[in-house]
Amino acid sequence: MKKNKLILLLILLLLIGLYFLLRTKQPQEKLLPVFDLDTLAINRIEIYDAQDTLKMVKQGNCWRLIYPVNWEADSLKIHSLFKDILTAKYSKTPMGTGKEAILKFHQRDEETLHLIVSDGKKTVHTLFSNLNNPYDYFRYAGSEEIYQVKTKVTNVYNTDLANWRSPHIVSHQENDLVKIEVTHPKNKYTLTRKGLDWYYQDAHQNFQIHPYNRAMIKILNILEHLDTYIFVDNAQAEYAAKFDDPYCTVKLFLTNNRTQDLKFIEHYQGHYLMMVDNDPTVLFVVVWDTVFRFTRPPDVFRMQELG
Repeated sequence: MKKNKLILLLILLLLIGLYFLLRTKQPQEKLLPVFDLDTLAINRIEIYDAQDTLKMVKQGNCWRLIYPVNWEADSLKIHSLFKDILTAKYSKTPMGTGKEAILKFHQRDEETLHLIVSDGKKTVHTLFSNLNNPYDYFRYAGSEEIYQVKTKVTNVYNTDLANWRSPHIVSHQENDLVKIEVTHPKNKYTLTRKGLDWYYQDAHQNFQIHPYNRAMIKILNILEHLDTYIFVDNAQAEYAAKFDDPYCTVKLFLTNNRTQDLKFIEHYQGHYLMMVDNDPTVLFVVVWDTVFRFTRPPDVFRMQELG
């Protein structure tokens, strides 16, 4: 290789090396946490907009709604909130500032989603809005500086109560169950557990249920995970008469002398309303299959499916 070509090649390599060196030395914009709090110490969350308000507190290791209902919060929703929002960071360079920016980014108090988070020592109040963009804009209460956070808040973590309530209504392991009493229009029967075996009894017959009987397995499965996302609050007067004469009643006898009562009435096509422990303040919408599992004829409990 000629000397002048070698010199040019060395100069080119030097320029390339200098380019990458300068690129790595460029100052990186510092990202700041939206909520400068100790995430392990966060114990109170409030979310509100122009329509609704939600308040949640941490009790032990669990989160619980305290307004507008007293109910266990959905653990998956809370986990996502911490992962996506409460640990999110933002660029300290504002997207806009002043009253014009507040109007431009729809950041007026009445048109934003407010998220207030406290760790017991410090409280952070933020206001979020979305202009149909992939990411949300926010500002701190009392500030006119608008920032962007690279996640969605207003569309995912809004004040829809159904999204925050835990869907779990009944959750009993098989070992928690001692006896199940069922009453429906065509029969009244009892399922009793003795060790690992279950026994069926009604007014006419008494027999041991096969370990792999599908009807029994389906009942045990629904009692382990009876969930719903549709709640009916404070409608006791509307349905009181129907629950006086329910379509189906299930009484669960549990270990430690505990009991739980489930009552079902027809609601609308393919769905039933369920009352738990005679508490009419909260009713639960469940699908037809939930009730069907308890109202099947005795013969299905005699079947001996293979394991």
